[in-house]
Amino acid sequence: MGFSSSCSLFKHHLIISFIINIAIITISHVNGCFTSIFSFGDSLTDTGNLHQLSLSESKKLSHFDFPPYGRTFFGYPTGRCSDGRLVIDFIAEDFGLPFLPPYFGGENGKPRNLENGVNFAIAGATALDDVFFKERGIHNPLTNGSLGVQLGYFKDVLPSFCSSSSGKFFLLFGVFYIGFCLVLEGK
Repeated sequence: MGFSSSCSLFKHHLIISFIINIAIITISHVNGCFTSIFSFGDSLTDTGNLHQLSLSESKKLSHFDFPPYGRTFFGYPTGRCSDGRLVIDFIAEDFGLPFLPPYFGGENGKPRNLENGVNFAIAGATALDDVFFKERGIHNPLTNGSLGVQLGYFKDVLPSFCSSSSGKFFLLFGVFYIGFCLVLEGK
């Protein structure tokens, strides 16, 4: 009985090791193929949009502006719903790209440089638009930053990429991260 269970455990460890090795090999080949990331989602990927929106709307600091938020990695609050980095930060790092700036947060509330991508995610966002919830008597006190709204923001910045022939190339080598779904486009 003990021998068969240890054999089974060994097989599971072997399979897990194989999967991890394949993932590492794949990531090493992927690194360098992509020039940008466009992220959509909620608090799991928001790198500061809710923070910026709350400042612009109410001029009031949110609880993300105080410790322990940001303490583990950055050493200060960053507007992330975390005390350190988010999954999207690790993805950017693995692809050799800088951390994604929030869509709201640069000059005039918009990011300055979109060359390496941008993060449209907003904490509290839902897949369905605010109208769906209002029709059912449900009020989202945080935001109307649904996936449709975020895609609208992306549509607004799209002309800045596609106004030249290089724009098509730029989008071909981008990474699109939607919540837990990673969409890769590249070589």
